[in-house]
Amino acid sequence: MTEDKILWTAQYVEGDLNEAERLEFENLLTHDEELKQYLADYYDIHSSLELELADDACRNALVGTLQDLNREHFTTEQNKVVKLSSYLRWVSGVAAVLVLGMLIWAPWKGDLYEQFNAAPQMNVAERGAEKTDLDEAATLFNGKKYNEAKVALAKLNCADPQNAMVAYYYGVSLMETNEVAKGRLLLEDLFKGESVYKYDAAYAVAMSYLKEDKKADTKFWLEKIPDSAVQYEKAQQLLKKL
Repeated sequence: MTEDKILWTAQYVEGDLNEAERLEFENLLTHDEELKQYLADYYDIHSSLELELADDACRNALVGTLQDLNREHFTTEQNKVVKLSSYLRWVSGVAAVLVLGMLIWAPWKGDLYEQFNAAPQMNVAERGAEKTDLDEAATLFNGKKYNEAKVALAKLNCADPQNAMVAYYYGVSLMETNEVAKGRLLLEDLFKGESVYKYDAAYAVAMSYLKEDKKADTKFWLEKIPDSAVQYEKAQQLLKKL
C-alpha cells in the first residue's frame, strides 16, 4: 500500500531498517517505479527541511530550547544526553513523511482524470451567416452538452463517415455519455488512420481508461503519442503521475 511504502522509504533513508529489510527495499527499488519516486521525493523534501532548519533566523533560540528539553527529557539511564542532531534528524524525518504524504494525497490536486481530461474546442470554419448542423453540433459540444451533441454528431457521422473531425468529437461525446465501448471503437479506428486527429484520438482513449482507473491501459495509449504531437507534453506529465 502507498502509506506503507512512504513509511518504509522514511525508515530506509533514516537508517532504521535492519540489513535484511534494507536489502529487500533495495531489491524492490530496482523495478518499482512508484517506490523510486517516493525515495526521490523524500530526499528532496528532507534536504529542503534541513536547509530551512539551518538557515532559519530564529535557529539559535530553537537550538537553545531544544538543548534544554534534551537535558530535561531525553537523558538515558546512564545520564547520557541524546544528541540534538539526532533529535533534529527525527523532526525533519517525520516532517518529510508528512509532507510527502500530503503531496500524494493532497485534496487540492483533485482527481487525475479531472486534471487531464480536456478535449480541444470544436472549431468550425465560418461558412456564412446561415448556421449549419455542424455549427450547432460544435455549440453543443463546446457547451459540454454531450447528450445533445452526441445526437447531432451521430447524424453528421452517418452522412459523412470519413470526416475525421466529426468522428473524433462524436467518439468523445459517446465516452462522455458512458457509451465507452462504442466511443473507443470509433476513436481507435481514427487512430489507425492518418488524419490530424490521430493523436487526439489516442489521448481520448487513454482518458477513457484513466476514468476507469486502468493505469496499464492508460499508459499503453499515452505512450503511442510521439514528441511531435500537440498532446505529447500533457501525456508525459500524466505518465509521470501514474
